Amino acid sequence: EPGEMEMHHPKGWQFTMPKGDPDKGREVFEKFACYVCHEVRGEKFPAAAPGSVLGPELSQMGPLHPLEYFTESVVNPSAHAAKKYRGPDDKSTMPANNDRMTVQELIDLSSYLASLRPKGVPKSVSGVGKVIALVPETQEIVVDHEEIKGFMDAMTMGYKVNPTSLLKSVKPGDKVRFTIDTDKRAITKLEKLKN
Repeated sequence: EPGEMEMHHPKGWQFTMPKGDPDKGREVFEKFACYVCHEVRGEKFPAAAPGSVLGPELSQMGPLHPLEYFTESVVNPSAHAAKKYRGPDDKSTMPANNDRMTVQELIDLSSYLASLRPKGVPKSVSGVGKVIALVPETQEIVVDHEEIKGFMDAMTMGYKVNPTSLLKSVKPGDKVRFTIDTDKRAITKLEKLKN
């Protein structure tokens, strides 16, 4: 019978992490020597090894992702690693610590990473990229952009657009120069470039 396989969890269920203690999470970050590959601007960890292929700088990642995203990245580093952070086997070069890390350490570390905020970032930054999609319902634009020096690695990402009238000025496939208000994480200027 089609109806027999009733799901035994609430509708719209989603995995959520309990909130941990960011200060303890910082200690976990040190304990597992995450700083060997990840810089955290504004923190005084031993410097990342020069010349090694480093993972992304983390203070800029804090505002970008929900807590659970960091949990997943720690438990399953290959889930969303960018191409440049993968080895020849297409797996993330980040080591998994699942056999050594306690669940509480994972909770605290995730909370620490989610609490990070960039320090000394300019009020606005601009970048260049290609429009992948427009999402008028959420006033967002999805842009595949090049590296924005000192702010963010090259990535494809959705941004709120403010004023929303900017969405009317471009279409998917357009090459654009855009300005991001780094506080609000919103695109405030958008101009079409000649392809």
